[in-house]
Order: sequence, then C-alpha cells, then structure tokens
Amino acid sequence: MPTDIPNRRILVVDDNLSIHNDFRRIFHHEREPKDLAEARVALFGASPSIDPHEPFEVDCADQGRTALALVEAADKVGRPYAVAFVDMRMPPGWDGLETIEHLWKVDGTLQVVVCSAYSDQPWEEIRNRIGRTDKLLILQKPFNSIEVLQQATALCRKWNSTNKAVGRLNELSLLADERAMELQHANRQLTEMNGALMRTVADLEAAQAEILRQNGELERLASRDPLTGCLNRRAFYALFEKAFAESRDQGSELCCLMVDIDHFKRVNDRYGHAVGDHAIQAVAHCLHAGLRLADMVGRYGGEEFSLMFPRTTLAEASELAERLRIRIRAEAGSRVRMVDGLVLTVSIGVSAITFGARTPLELIDQADKALYAAKEGGRNCVMALDLLVPGLNPAEQLELQVRRVTPRSSSSTAR
Repeated sequence: MPTDIPNRRILVVDDNLSIHNDFRRIFHHEREPKDLAEARVALFGASPSIDPHEPFEVDCADQGRTALALVEAADKVGRPYAVAFVDMRMPPGWDGLETIEHLWKVDGTLQVVVCSAYSDQPWEEIRNRIGRTDKLLILQKPFNSIEVLQQATALCRKWNSTNKAVGRLNELSLLADERAMELQHANRQLTEMNGALMRTVADLEAAQAEILRQNGELERLASRDPLTGCLNRRAFYALFEKAFAESRDQGSELCCLMVDIDHFKRVNDRYGHAVGDHAIQAVAHCLHAGLRLADMVGRYGGEEFSLMFPRTTLAEASELAERLRIRIRAEAGSRVRMVDGLVLTVSIGVSAITFGARTPLELIDQADKALYAAKEGGRNCVMALDLLVPGLNPAEQLELQVRRVTPRSSSSTAR
C-alpha cells in the first residue's frame, strides 16, 4: 500500500457474530445532525464524534484460521490491515493469543487490540507469552464505542506513521544502495584506470630502460673499436685530454705507452687477413688482462695501440710495459688457434708528462719516438724516454734520450 494513502483497514476476529455487527455500527457511524450535536454538548458536555470523512474499512472473521487467511490474502495484494480487534476466547479453534501469534508471523506491522470480558489471563501472562511490544492493547468487554473509535483511529495513525517511516527508510536504503553501487562502479573505474596507469608507467620505465640500454650500446659502439673492444682513437684521445689536464692541474704523474705488433705485415701476407685480425684481437686481450682499473687502452690504428697510465711514475710504467711485453710473447700467439706455433711479439715505447709535453699529442709523440727506438733496437723490447743529463730539469735540456728497459738477454729477434 502506498505510504501517502492512509490505511483505515480494520479486521475484527470474534466468534460472536453479533459482535461483528457492533463493530460495523461503530466504524460506520454517521454524523448526527448539527443541532443535535450542539444540544448534546450543551447538555452533557460530550465531545463530537470522529470525523466521518475518514471512513474505516472493516472485515470480520469468526475464527483465528479465517483471520489468518484474510491477513495472508491482504498481504499478497498489498492491502494490509492496520488494526485487528481479536477476541481472547474463540472455541473450538485458536484462542486470541495463538491467533495473534499466527497473524504477526504474516504481518509484523499489524496493530492488535485484545478484546476480553474475563480476567483469567492477566496482562503478565499475555506479555510473557507474546513478549514486550507496543503493538498490543487491551480492550475490556463490554466496550465503549468512543473508546473503540479512539483506539482504532490512534492505532491506524500509528500504523501509517510507522509505515511512512519504514517507507522513507527503504527509500534511503535504496538511495544508499544506489550510491554504494555508484561508488563501487567509480572505484572499479579508478582501479582500472590506476592499473592502466601503472601499466603505462611500467611500459614507460621499460622503454626508458631500453632507450638507456640502446644509448649505452650506441655510446659503446661509438667509442669502441669493433674488432678489439678497445677504445677507438677518438674516444681514447678525448679521455687522454681529460687525464692530461687533470695531471697538469694537480701536478700528478701521467705516462703514455705506444705498442706495435712486430712484423705484422708478414702475418697478414703469410696467413691472410683473417689470421691477422685474430692476432690483433689476441694482443688486445693480453693488454686488457694486464692493465689496472685506472689504466686505459685504445687502438691507435692498424696493429698499433696506445695506453694511458694515470698517477704512475715513469719507472712504474716501464715495469708495467715490460710485463705486458712478456705476457704477449708468452700468450698471444697461442690464442690464434687458426695457426699452430705462432709467436707474436710487440715493441713498446714509454713516455711521461714530466718530460715537458705541453699537449696530449706531444706526449703521444714522445712515446712514439721511444717506440721507433724499440723497433730500431731489434723489436720485442721496451724503450723509455729518459733525460740526457740526469738531475737537470727537462725544460732546461735541449734533447732527451731513449733508455732500454728490456734486458738484452730476455729479448730475442721477432719472427
């Protein structure tokens, strides 16, 4: 039943049919003439009767089971009863309390008035059986019509107020459910958007990592010799310029080595360029394996390499150069597996910044002069630049000399 339409439906449950007629007369009572009503008030002070513009709809049942059927039928069509007047004794069927219990199982909102002419079931017993509730009133027989009308009117209004409140609560519950659904939908959308955003961020991070990897690879390719993996000439010279400037500014040592594979043209001519490439790779491997972390090696061109030793004295650089020469003589040839018994040797020239080089290229040229001296001195040896007059400042000397580092007994003529 819509909450905006007042419910004035009354159910009377009594095994006495004359009681049914009494209730009908009470609820269908018509307004008495105006002059009679005024006379009644003047004489007896009686209140006017209930406004007949709010009529009651009355149904009657003589037994509890019949009343239950009526309540069930009303509930199915959506026209429930607001109030039920139930007699306490209705032999041979259910008594009033049992009837009320069954009615409330079908319609828990039904307001009930218990009608009884006996006091054998006191209120405590009724309350203990049915429980504490505000939906149950007692009407003592014989009842007064005004009392019946007042109870019916009050209980119908109570039912309507409760029904409106319940309806409003249901509306609010529906609104809350709708809002919850909207919030859940919005939350799902946010979750999906967040997931998509996280995937996008992950994709961007992966793409950035790939770009960095590719940039690193490009930088490596741009700075490395593809055959040996050494720094190419441009990259080596750029780093050498930086190290040279730092050495000049800080007053630290810096040495340069020039390394050349002995008789490399013979290797190419005899075994071919493929073997020649493997020979260059083998020498480069030995150079890398014999260097320290701070040292650098670059392929200067063809079979020639240039090495840089930061914070290293000429004596230390000469010793390192000799160890590299010995290692290459012992290992490089055996790494060229395409030719059995191949022996590779190198000539090495060493110079230091202490000899007055004003540019990186001048220091490289000094090392190259020492390398030329090593080749002239029979190859497979290390030659280092040295002072012509020991103890005299290099800037005060017109000319430098070359000193042999490799003992003559340790070197042999290169093949």
